[in-house]
Amino acid sequence: MKALLTLLLVMLVGCSAPSVKVAVTNPTDAARSGEMVEVEVAALGLTEGAGLVVVDAEGVEVPSQITHDGKLIFRADVEGAAKVIYTVKEGETADYQTYACGKVYPERVDDIAWESNLIAFRAYGPALQASGERAFGHDVWLKNNTELPVVEARYALELNPETRAKIAELKKTDKKAAKELAASVSYHNDHGNGFDPYKVGPTLGAGATALLDGKTIVYPYCYSECEILDNGPLRFTAKLTYLPTTIGERTLTETRTISIDHGSFLNKTTVCYNGSEGDYEAMSGIVLHEKAPRTTYNAEQGYVTYAEPVEPAEAGELYLAMYFPEGWEGAEDRFWNKGDDKPKGAYGHAAVYNTLSEGEVLTYWWGGLWNKVTAVEVPTKEAFDALVAEVVAAKKAPLQVEVVAE
Repeated sequence: MKALLTLLLVMLVGCSAPSVKVAVTNPTDAARSGEMVEVEVAALGLTEGAGLVVVDAEGVEVPSQITHDGKLIFRADVEGAAKVIYTVKEGETADYQTYACGKVYPERVDDIAWESNLIAFRAYGPALQASGERAFGHDVWLKNNTELPVVEARYALELNPETRAKIAELKKTDKKAAKELAASVSYHNDHGNGFDPYKVGPTLGAGATALLDGKTIVYPYCYSECEILDNGPLRFTAKLTYLPTTIGERTLTETRTISIDHGSFLNKTTVCYNGSEGDYEAMSGIVLHEKAPRTTYNAEQGYVTYAEPVEPAEAGELYLAMYFPEGWEGAEDRFWNKGDDKPKGAYGHAAVYNTLSEGEVLTYWWGGLWNKVTAVEVPTKEAFDALVAEVVAAKKAPLQVEVVAE
């Protein structure tokens, strides 16, 4: 009987899934909660192509994702100056709730819209450019009362064919009823979990980058090609390519890659221009919607913050930020010059300048939060600035991830 039990134990051990330990170390004294970490899948030494499951020290599965660039990502909790061990094993993951995701909406002039659990964004596509509407930068959609995805439902409500047909019919007979019905489905109105009050137009919106031709901003207009590389549950990544831009006698093509993680209100973005040798000046900016903008430039830490009221007046405030890990060559509140195209309601940009070479990659983060967001407490710009400073400090001293021997 004892021999039989021993044989069964050996068989069970032999059938257990291959696994490896991963140590996550916090190099700071501040506790880090829900921070995304990543490890190269190739460094794990597990079966190529196998599913990977992450479990914590108590054996509880932690939501994870394998990204397009071969990384295993998951959110870690580590006390200050501490180390936590996670186990990665081959196997089939549970069904995780998706928090970071996005989609192209050809039914809405090729918008690409994406979100984390905290906020949502969109960029405009070729169908909008073909229409002649001038919208260049990044848009912001506000979220509250939920951390679940909201964007797809908002588009579905706004663009429902039957509702649109009913609105068109009412416009012929009852314009007031048509207006009320349109308002009841519009994503520009808050139906309980946020809305889109942000104005972009021919500006850089919430943190896009453009080339400069002297003092003139050469806006990239709308993307021409879009490839979604990661689509949840924890990370969304999209690669956008733009039509060639002419600066003097030079022609450059921009490639922009944007990603956002569960738990983040900032998009990691890389911008690269190819096509002509030499150096050129680029400007990253947040459009200023106030005559006396409330901007903060922290050159030492490399971030900019800005606050503006949300319309209607009772809707609170929107806080926006950009972070440049390599700093900048110049930064200012840049107001329109005489003769500039001056979009209605816009006074200029919170601008950051950098000189780049052809093929050089500019990496930075941009995004923001609504002060009514329920998942994070940011009642004031001062609170938002403190949060941005905390996030920047974490990025400067990231959690250290190492595959360790059994």
